Amino acid sequence: MKRFIIAILLAMTLSVPIGVMAVYYGAGYVVFSFAEYTVETSFIFMMGLLAMSFFVFYYFLRVVSKIFHFPAYMSERHSCRQSERSKNALVKGLIEMSEGRFELAEKMLIKQVGSSDTSLLNYLMAARSAQQVAAYERRDEYLRLAHEATPSADIAIGLTQAELQLSHKQFEQALATLNHLSSVSPKHGYVKKLQARVYQQLEDWDNLGLILEDVRKMKAIEETQLEKYEVEAYYGMLKASIKQAKREKIDRIWKQIPKRLKLNSELIHIYCCFLLENNKAEEAEVLIRNQLSANWNDDLAILYSNLSVEDCTKQLETAETWLHGQSRNAVLLLVLGKLCLNCQLWGKARGYFDSSIGIQPSAEAYLKLAELLDNKMGEHEESQKMYQLGLLNAVDNQYENNQLILFKENKLSRPLLKVIQ
Repeated sequence: MKRFIIAILLAMTLSVPIGVMAVYYGAGYVVFSFAEYTVETSFIFMMGLLAMSFFVFYYFLRVVSKIFHFPAYMSERHSCRQSERSKNALVKGLIEMSEGRFELAEKMLIKQVGSSDTSLLNYLMAARSAQQVAAYERRDEYLRLAHEATPSADIAIGLTQAELQLSHKQFEQALATLNHLSSVSPKHGYVKKLQARVYQQLEDWDNLGLILEDVRKMKAIEETQLEKYEVEAYYGMLKASIKQAKREKIDRIWKQIPKRLKLNSELIHIYCCFLLENNKAEEAEVLIRNQLSANWNDDLAILYSNLSVEDCTKQLETAETWLHGQSRNAVLLLVLGKLCLNCQLWGKARGYFDSSIGIQPSAEAYLKLAELLDNKMGEHEESQKMYQLGLLNAVDNQYENNQLILFKENKLSRPLLKVIQ
């Protein structure tokens, strides 16, 4: 339409000067002669005829061109409609998937995949939908088709496969997939992150410790989560080595632990338990004392009270300095009572045990007090009362723990819980 208007304006522009010339100089004439025929007409008419012939010829060529290109035009229109339907199917499939209708989403995503420009995305989303309805064979088939459709997207397809295998707890298969991806792209941070997660689930602590070095360099995991993984890895390595009684390996692992992690109470606790079992109480005492002075931990404090060191008086004096910040801590008072027993300070030990029980009764505090009263102070009747109270406390604690476990596992209904209580 725009070209037609321009042509009209051009024709009008040319006709004006021709018309002016015709008024002043006459219409003029044009003669055509061919064989025995002669045609004579005015110049104005001839110019109009030529202009009209030009427009007729131009639009004739346009019509002929449209006719010849009609099949290609129809094919293009068909492709556009197919593409539009494919996009609509993808959008609807993603909506159904987001709303939790996974079977319908899977059908929508696969319906137009053959004519879609986003076949890779269709197959990957269909695989995720199949995963949600436990159709694992269809899931794997969609991933295979995705690879055939877009071979260059090996990383994207492999990561999707690994994530789905992890979700299904197929850890060995996920590890194989991730190892392949790691060989293809050794510096891919997300691949390393998933590898760390798989090693954690498989409790392969040695490999977890190795992969975490790469993870830290790539900054693929948040620092807090990374430190949690590191603690878990070293704890697992120490625990496995202690179980296998590999003393040299245990010491080597402890030396490998970064200085910042040697302040972790869990790692200190398991290593000091090893030292205690191997008659290295003095070395364990130094580690625990330094840790408790900086960061209090009840489990380490109990372990500290079980150490048999040469200078028990100094050990007791060290523990009493912790009362400045933990004066109402029942565990510390219990520890002090046990240390007093080592130093044969019976009256002082009894005072600490009584204080611990007064703040928070515990079976161990009752037991230690009962043994003290029975064996060292000759108060047999009072000792029997402590034994009974300790037994009741232990039973109550066990009952509460079992009830809490049952509640967490949803094995008890709320009405039944009310009846029990």
